[in-house]
Order: sequence, then structure tokens, then C-alpha cells
Amino acid sequence: MRHGKRLVGLIVIVAALVSALPADAATAGGKCAKAGATQTTKSVKYKCTKSGKSLKWVKVSSTVGDKSATTTSTSATAKDGDTCSTVGDKSVVSGGYLECRTISGGTKKWFNLSTSPVPVSMQAGGSSLDACKLAEARINKFQPWNVGFPRGASGSTMLPSTGVSNVQLIAIDFSDAVGTAEELTAADTQISEFNKWFEFNSNGAKSFNWQYPKRWFRMSKPVPDYGFKKGDWPKTLPSVQEMVSIADPYVDFTNSDWVFVLLPKSIRLSDPDIPYMNPGITSAEGPVKNLFGGADYFYRNNYDLWSLWIHEWGHPMGLAGHSPRSNLSIMDNQNGSSVMLNVWDTFFTGWMGADELYCMPSTQSTLETQLIPLERLQRGMRGVIVPISTTEALVVESHRAEGWGVRLGAGTYGLLVYYIDTTKDTDRSGESQGIVRETWAQYVTPASTNTYKLLLQGDTVTYKGITVTLTKTGDVDTVKITK
Repeated sequence: MRHGKRLVGLIVIVAALVSALPADAATAGGKCAKAGATQTTKSVKYKCTKSGKSLKWVKVSSTVGDKSATTTSTSATAKDGDTCSTVGDKSVVSGGYLECRTISGGTKKWFNLSTSPVPVSMQAGGSSLDACKLAEARINKFQPWNVGFPRGASGSTMLPSTGVSNVQLIAIDFSDAVGTAEELTAADTQISEFNKWFEFNSNGAKSFNWQYPKRWFRMSKPVPDYGFKKGDWPKTLPSVQEMVSIADPYVDFTNSDWVFVLLPKSIRLSDPDIPYMNPGITSAEGPVKNLFGGADYFYRNNYDLWSLWIHEWGHPMGLAGHSPRSNLSIMDNQNGSSVMLNVWDTFFTGWMGADELYCMPSTQSTLETQLIPLERLQRGMRGVIVPISTTEALVVESHRAEGWGVRLGAGTYGLLVYYIDTTKDTDRSGESQGIVRETWAQYVTPASTNTYKLLLQGDTVTYKGITVTLTKTGDVDTVKITK
């Protein structure tokens, strides 16, 4: 009996220690997101190391003279506000954990964080969201989609942002690019992530009825014979029509909003994808509105197909995207470090209401509030829009290396501030040369900017008479806005 009590006691202690770890704490053999990243858990340092095709945490052994292999000596006794040495290091403490973050000026400090952050209530006193609906007013139109309200484009069929849409995934291979059974199974995860993303970001307003016959459909010719060329619609139409036709006996294309094409990893194309929007493709059940397949470019770069599908869906849903250029919004970079939808696009789509977005009144001179990071699956105060005129505004949002932003890298946090001008459009003609001729949105960055152009604790920016300061960070970011 005594041995039994001792065993129960040990189990309780172990369970308590495990539950005290943060959700993304490093453990030997556990999954990680960025090769080379380091993290300290319970005074033990781990390094993110490639193992086969995956990334795993590996315990770093201390070696005399090897500075990269030493554990942060202060982590065992560190406390909130102390200086630290390696951004992203973590140390478990009572009720949560400490994380090493950089603040304004480059100093690194420990911040006390919770494993279960408390929701942030919506700030009272905001204007009706109508006051933040900037009017569409582009002078030059380089792309079809409005950047201001109303969402849409002339002469184009919009995809719905609410309700249920019929979509199909068809797996297409070739005699010289053969698909595998493993690729067919892996596609289930892509569909699942796609659905979860829309469920959260649309707040349940948008869902999908998928058809996916888990089998490969073989094209009649090898890949080079089709001459796939992005943008060459007349030449590409017979090829994409064949894709739909060979799948037609196994798929019901009734009221199809989109056909996603799964291509084998062994395919080699000169272009990164096969897009065909509003193409005139026909099926036994009627027209197919859109078709898209990502090719070997995305596989080589280890990109997620589901985020690529979402980005491409977003355009005919009315999102211009690609401005401001970043790794922090799925419509600016479909495989960026964060694959969330930014505050402006979420509002523009109709998915962010007054329970999550604060529209700052023109008569209000100061606002101080907390913001939930966009990557966190939590409802509440998620963004601020400060209208400047009927066509201009500043947008403020918070970001974190968690959830759909884990690839940002441990310890990454901060406020993103950007300016919107709906009289402008994004001219992408010089994009491949790094030339930006015109853009409808741009970052407002601190003096010593970082990789993601985020304001860190203590940073301040001023633009068009509006000053934004990140006064405090932690589980959430506290922002002060003055006019």
C-alpha cells in the first residue's frame, strides 16, 4: 500500500511539471518551426535541428569553449524585467513562463507570460464601423479589385465571403510526373487546415463542401507537351479542361466555385502554378468558375498548399492583397511567417465587427488599449483603425510567434502599423526588380526597424499627426494612440 501511495505521488508530481510547461515549450524530440532557433526550458537549452524531412528540438550539450552550447545561466533565477541574452529563450516559472524578448533600443529582457492568456474585453467608446469604411477612389487601376468600400470589381463575378461553397480537389498526374499514395493521404491535412483557417478568420461565416476522390487522374500526354504558361489563357484552356473532364465521372461539379488541383511533387514547371480564373471550363453539371494548382516551386520551398489555396481564393472574393508587402498577412504573402489575414482585409471582407475592431472617433484625441495578437485563437479586442479622411487611415494590429504565426520565430512580438490610401493601387510591374512604383498601403516603421517592421516595447511612430506607441508587452500588447 505504501508503495502504491508513493507511485501515485510521483505521477501527480510529473503531471504537474508537464502541465506547467508552455504549449510551445521545447522538449527533446518535439517539433519546432525554424532550423537553428534555440529555446531554454527548465534551464535546459534546445536547438531546432533538421531530422530527415522534419524539424525537431535537440538538447544542446554544454561543451567547454563552445558558447553556442551553453544554457542561459540566469534562466534558473531570472525574473520578469531582468536582462536576458538569447531572444526566444524560455524558462518555466510558477503560473507560466518567462520569454526573452527585445525591446526598443536593442535591450533584451525577460517577460512573464501565461500559458492561458486572459481574453481582452472590447474597448468602449468607438465610432460606428461605417466611419472606418474608406471609399474606393483609385485613380490608376492596376488590378481589378477595389481597395476601398464597397468590396468588389466591375464586370467580375465575386466569390461569396459567407455561406457554404462547393469546392473540389482533383489529383492530376502525368506519365512523366507520377503521384504517390502518400501525397493523396497528405492532402487530407491540407483540406483540414484550410477549413480551420476559414472557421476562425470568418468567425464561422464561411465554410466549404469538399469533394475529394482520393485517386490520381492521369493526363493523356507528358508534362512538356501541354506547354503550361501562366497568363496564356487561350493556350492553357484545353489543358485545364482535360483535367476537369477526366475527373468528371467521379466528381459532381454542380455550382462549383473552385477546383483545386493536386499536382505530384515530381512535376517540373517553368511557372510556379497553373491558375485559371473565370475560365469558361465546362463539366457535365455546368460551368467551373475557377481552377488552380500549385506546382513544384511550392514543394521545393516547403510551402503549405492550404495557405496557397486561401490566398488564391481571396482575390476573386475581392481582396487585392499584395500591399503592404509583408510576411505577416496571407493576402500579401501566402506562405509568409504568419498566415493570418490582416485587420484591414478581415474588416473589408465583413468578418470583423464592432466586437473585435475599434474605430477611433474623430473627436477622440487619445486611446490606450490592449490588443490580442492576430495569430492567437482568441476573440476580443483585435485591431484599431484611425480614419484620417474618407480615403485614408492608420491601422494598428498585434502579432506573435504562436498559432499560425509560429514561423515568425520564438520571441517575436510587436505592433504593426500601416497607412492605407484608397486613391492608390499597387503597381506590381516592377516587383521582380524590387521596384515599387505605387501602392495603396505602406508600413509606418520605427527608426530602428526589424525584420517584420514591428514596433517593440518603447517604440513610437508618428504619421500624418497620429502617434502610436507600444507602451507595454506581455501576453498582449498595450498601445497608446494620440492625435
